[in-house]
Amino acid sequence: SEQTQLMEIILRESDRLNNIVADYLNYARPKPAELKDVELCSLVRETFKLLRNSSEIGAGHSLEEDLPDRPTIVSGDPEQLRQVCWNIARNSLKAMPNGGIFRISLAEVDDNRLRLSFTDTGCGMTPEQVERLFEPFTSNTGGTGLGLSIVYQIIRDHNGTINVRSRLGEGTTITIELPVTS
Repeated sequence: SEQTQLMEIILRESDRLNNIVADYLNYARPKPAELKDVELCSLVRETFKLLRNSSEIGAGHSLEEDLPDRPTIVSGDPEQLRQVCWNIARNSLKAMPNGGIFRISLAEVDDNRLRLSFTDTGCGMTPEQVERLFEPFTSNTGGTGLGLSIVYQIIRDHNGTINVRSRLGEGTTITIELPVTS
């Protein structure tokens, strides 16, 4: 019915406004990371479950995960690491307005580091767009342009690294490496 459609629009716009306000607050007043042992696979699975049931996911989107069966412990702030996954996923889904595949994988680099990779089959980016990706208020999709700036801050605060590979028309992979808890 028309009322149901209007209610869905109102809910979607409420989510969008909430995300905008949260992005501004997180960027303007970042909280210091409260580091503790975090089981990264569980955190990623929980985030994916939330994403699957959110207004961010469209009919043509497919979410895939490639996560190890064994525990993967990093030193981190669970809320901030969840936000990293969420922000990257939101950007990837926006880059695939007509649907596509968003994949997250987790692997050991060596005894000291884990690699978390986020890959989408979206529109991709030019080298110039990749170069400016983590600058605040830079957006290729009409968002606030703060989501990936926040991701960059969080990963830096977690003594991690973040890299981007993208080709226009082919999609993007964002790779994060985080130290493992000994």
